[in-house]
Amino acid sequence: RHRQEAEEMTTAQEQFWQGDFGTNYTQRCGITNWRARVPFWRHVIDLTKPRTILEAGCNAGLNLRAIRDADPAINLCGCDINQTALEAAAADGHAVAEASVFDLADVWWEKFDLVFSAGVLIHIGPADIERAMRCIIAASKRYVLAVEYADEKEVEVSYRGYSERLWRRPFGDLYQKLGLKLAAEESALKKRVKEA
Repeated sequence: RHRQEAEEMTTAQEQFWQGDFGTNYTQRCGITNWRARVPFWRHVIDLTKPRTILEAGCNAGLNLRAIRDADPAINLCGCDINQTALEAAAADGHAVAEASVFDLADVWWEKFDLVFSAGVLIHIGPADIERAMRCIIAASKRYVLAVEYADEKEVEVSYRGYSERLWRRPFGDLYQKLGLKLAAEESALKKRVKEA
């Protein structure tokens, strides 16, 4: 997309995460213990056997770091819309691109074995959620994973004093309505794995 066209198409939620709030979030999450995520990613890798993985909305790359620790042979990529987050992920050695979830097809011509989001779809507005999920599906040749706050129906939640910035949803059901088959579900952890 051309720069002006991209700016016109940017959602209110994307603008929010591109700016100071997103930068502050990256700085707050820099202290997160990524090692605690490694067992989960080993489980996902055992289930899906991916050779390539793309994280849509990778932030500073903490999930990518945990996956790399779980299996260094996997080819990892990530994208984000916040420049500070991308710089942190790149400094950690990850292959990253400045791109929105809506741009996945424009950035990578090759599809991935597993495409996932972790705490990203919850921040996509109701008018754009189906489009975002379709973009994730389009980037995958096999599996889609949603590590998101789930609920039986769409529920808006106040997020650090802001409205229209976070929604819980039945992501598993939504992905199935878009044509995916449920491969596994970890409802207690609100982590879902979908097969394209």
